[in-house]
Order: sequence, then C-alpha cells, then structure tokens
Amino acid sequence: MQIRTERLSLRPLDAGDLEPLASMMDDPEVCRFIGDGRPRSRERVERTIRFAEGLWRGRGFGPFAIERADRFLGVCLLVPIACSGMDPSDFDARGPEIEIGYWIAREAWGQGYAPEAARAVLRWAMSDSGAALERVIAVTHPAHERSQRVLERIGMRRVGETDAYYDTTTSLYTTPDARGS
Repeated sequence: MQIRTERLSLRPLDAGDLEPLASMMDDPEVCRFIGDGRPRSRERVERTIRFAEGLWRGRGFGPFAIERADRFLGVCLLVPIACSGMDPSDFDARGPEIEIGYWIAREAWGQGYAPEAARAVLRWAMSDSGAALERVIAVTHPAHERSQRVLERIGMRRVGETDAYYDTTTSLYTTPDARGS
C-alpha cells in the first residue's frame, strides 16, 4: 500500500522505521505538543511500531511513514484515538473514533509536508478504494496554532474544545460524515 503526492511517498510504518522515528521522537521540540509533551523512549517507539503493524494487518489502515526521496520525514497517523480516562499507551483500548495526525522531524518543518501528507491520507481514508471511513477526527493542543492551520488547510472543520481525549483539553476538528453534516 503506497500513496504518492507531488513530493512525498507514504507507506505503512514498519519496523524498518525504528531508528529514524526513535531519533525524531527523542527531540523535545517535536514532542512538545504530542501527548504529555515529553520525548518518547525507544521502548515506546517500538510499541508504537508494533501497534502500527497490527493496525495495518487487522484494519487495513494505520500510521504512514512520510518519505521524500527515501528520506524519512515523519509520520501521518490514522489511528483509533485515546479517550480520556484510559491509558493512551494501551493501544488495544483505543477508539472507536479514528484520528488523523502528523509528527514531522524538525528539520522538515515549514516546508508544507504535514498538509501535503495529511491531505493525501485523509482523501485515501475517506475513499471507497481506501479505508472507506465515514468520519475522521483530529485533536490538537489549544495553543498549537500551526497544527490547527494544517487541519484547516486539509478541509477539517473546528468543532470546539473538548476534554474527551487524552485526559486534557484539546481543540477538536472533524470531517463531514457520509451524510454531509
């Protein structure tokens, strides 16, 4: 499974991505608005990759590695979201709603990779030839304006703020569902 854009190649995240992903997720600036804001341990990154591989096997979708000319730039997530009151690292307890998100290596910031990747993944996720999802949501830290602009650029609509996910207040975005609401 591969998605191509003008500049990017997106493919299922796999064990071969461990080194570049662990390096990226060790950067405090990359992790500033992800989860608790702390860099991720190598063990947590390994668990994330195992979760990704399981999602792809079981559901036919999951996190995508973002590459340009075979250079790892980050991840575009398409995963069950962690609801408040649950351990977000308990990947089996997530959902049922599906979340889109993106983690981009700092050296790739400001080059338009996040919206390019997210737009392509969202289009695929909502298509009958892709994941055929009726609705996708996204959440951001309320102060993460750059991420919010990405979501708006890819056509997601801001719903407001919520405490329903990740045990914190987030800005919630959604796609129109199949009924057009």
